[in-house]
Parts: sequence; C-alpha cells; structure tokens
Amino acid sequence: MDVRSAELTKYAANAMLATRISFMNELALLAERVGADIDLVRRGIGSDTRIGYQFLYAGTGYGGSCFPKDVKALVKTAADTGIPLQVLTAVEAANERQKRVLVDKVVARFGADLTGRRFAIWGLAFKPNTDDMREAPSLVVIEELTKRGATVAAYDPVSMTEAARVLGPRDDVTLVERAD
Repeated sequence: MDVRSAELTKYAANAMLATRISFMNELALLAERVGADIDLVRRGIGSDTRIGYQFLYAGTGYGGSCFPKDVKALVKTAADTGIPLQVLTAVEAANERQKRVLVDKVVARFGADLTGRRFAIWGLAFKPNTDDMREAPSLVVIEELTKRGATVAAYDPVSMTEAARVLGPRDDVTLVERAD
C-alpha cells in the first residue's frame, strides 16, 4: 500500500469506530427516552453478523490520542480537497455533546448550582486498562461539575499518576487512593 493510502486507511478505520461509538451513544439517549434497554438493543445489534459486538457500548463519548485526532484529520483533509464529510462532522458534534450528557442529567436532578455537592467518578482514562487521559471524557465531566460549584472524588485503577499530572493540585478535585 502506498503512504497516502495507508494514512487514509488509518484515519478511516478510526473514524469508522468513532462513528459506531457516537451512534450507540445517540441510541442510548433514544432508548432512555422511549423506555428501551440499551444493553438489550446493543446485544441485538451485535448479534447481526454483519455488524458484530465491538464498539457498541454507550458511554460518555470517545477520547484518547487516535479517534479525535484521526477524525479531525480526515475531516480537514476532505474539506481541503472540497469534499466535506458531513457524517464525520456530525460524529464530532455528537461526541462533544455526549461528553456533557451526564452533567446535564446531574443538573436536571440537582439544579445548576452544585455548591456543597460531592460527586464520585470511577474511571478517568479514556478507556479501561490504560493510563492515557488524552481527551478523556472524564475531564469534561469533572470541569463541568466543578465550574458549577461541586467537588469531585475521582479514582481510576490504572491512571492515578497520570490523573494527578493532568488535573494538578486542586481544591475541588480529590484523587482517591484505593482502599483495600
């Protein structure tokens, strides 16, 4: 494969996976609204051999070093050549919105002023079993909660050292060491 085709292949593969994640996150919002169980929907979709089970888990959005960067690179490359990738532009927008859905639910339950409230966050890295916090959705959740006056207690079984570096010393965020 030539270099340009290899580069496009890498970007396209990660963009496809990012699309699946954003699609499932939007389906989770719909499932919640209509009273469906998103886990049952996920299993049903995954049982279709044309689709499979990978990347069908709803969550707080995708992050990390590859998906956001590769989606942006593919969108920019396409725009630079006069071919706008509307689906991927929508995927980016859906992912950015998804990072705030959990906070929106907290605000709907407790109100916009979260002063005096403390929230726990389990899982800080962008995916399990890594210490990679690049563009982790947890950072958006923490920032949105704390700017509304809340304090946060946070833990991740793998990324505590990286979380301390990324978050820095803060009065409104406590990194909790695991109690055995």
